[in-house]
Amino acid sequence: MSGPLSGYRIIDVTSVIAGPFATMMLADQGADVIKIEAPDRWDHTRHAGYGNVGLTATFLNNNRNKRSLTLDLKSPEGKEVLLRLAETADVFIQNFRPGVVDRLGIGEPVLRELNPRLVYVSMSGWGERGPFAHKPVYDPIIQALSGLTTVQAGSDEERPRLIRTILPDKLTAITAAQAVAAALAGRERTGEGQHVKVSMLDSVIAFLWSS
Repeated sequence: MSGPLSGYRIIDVTSVIAGPFATMMLADQGADVIKIEAPDRWDHTRHAGYGNVGLTATFLNNNRNKRSLTLDLKSPEGKEVLLRLAETADVFIQNFRPGVVDRLGIGEPVLRELNPRLVYVSMSGWGERGPFAHKPVYDPIIQALSGLTTVQAGSDEERPRLIRTILPDKLTAITAAQAVAAALAGRERTGEGQHVKVSMLDSVIAFLWSS
């Protein structure tokens, strides 16, 4: 199926919601998205919600229009295949905790050396640095710390309320997808790739307080 992003290849090493939702939108627009999963640790959404044999409704929705490949990135053979794919890619997107990709040997400097035109995207909960950088992240925690639950409650005196449609995950995905499109447009002018960094907390705070 053709679309505005036809001809672009995206290597998707993300899981759960925000990352896969972002690459799903890019795939819907025609990009060739190759989703990578570990053989012993599939995407969490394969086991969340209604479904069968690893094909839940959430997984199928967030990963539609993608191709799929299983690689053990801790093995030399799996890493070698991923590096070869990165050489052919326009975009590489991952949502490991900060530092994990460097330990695996697939961080931005390594892939940049192989493919200077690559748009490398790092998605995280809290950003690359700071006291929370290496901590786990969940949508309700982002809602609370960003102030979204207080806004939803209506005032500081009311009991905080969650938005039950995982807004931070989805908003981060939309922010990342827009950033990828912008980075690809910029590369058309400069010929150079860049490192795009998107965090859930930044995305929600910008959404709440940008006016």
